[in-house]
Amino acid sequence: MTNKLDPILDFIVLDNEQVPLVDERGIPSLKQRPIVKSIPDLIAKGKVQNIEMFAEQFAQVEQWDWAEQYIAYLISVHEVEQHNANLPTYLNNEGEEVEALPLELPEEPERPPIQTPTEVLEPYQKQITKTLGIEFKGVHVSLNESNQNGLSALKSALELSKEFEVDDQFFPINFNAETCDGTRVLTLISEAEFKDFGLQFIMARKAFFE
Repeated sequence: MTNKLDPILDFIVLDNEQVPLVDERGIPSLKQRPIVKSIPDLIAKGKVQNIEMFAEQFAQVEQWDWAEQYIAYLISVHEVEQHNANLPTYLNNEGEEVEALPLELPEEPERPPIQTPTEVLEPYQKQITKTLGIEFKGVHVSLNESNQNGLSALKSALELSKEFEVDDQFFPINFNAETCDGTRVLTLISEAEFKDFGLQFIMARKAFFE
């Protein structure tokens, strides 16, 4: 059965001579399956920075699923071969002793291609984009409704300060931005910087929903 083990050499336990360790049936043991973090769970927690690294690890999940299927396939092959080597006999309708038909060998499971991080993340890309948001002065501001409402409130406060002619005291002001790392303080030192930030945020959020 050694040749049948070649496809899963990277997944099974080998001895010091790099020879597969097998039981009396010739079935190998799988190495300990790596613990991989769930991409949806990471995104739900806002852990989207460097998520490509986790996506690369997550791509191995399908490979390990296939390796487990392959072990099950090897066990089935062994059982079928054992059965066919000792076919039972039975009496037919004419009272004649005949040998049972051999079982067909199972079909070998096809190994899936290894996905790229981009392929793994493709179903979640919209969520990632929203959570990661725009970067302004080193802060990643998420494209969520809470930040949009915060900007609107800040704009209204600025207009009110102008109405009462105290806008020269308005800046600098701290904007509590929701980010993928939790709440971060973004200090805006002037109206020009506030408008620059607001425009970038609004245009990015508009593009996100288009």
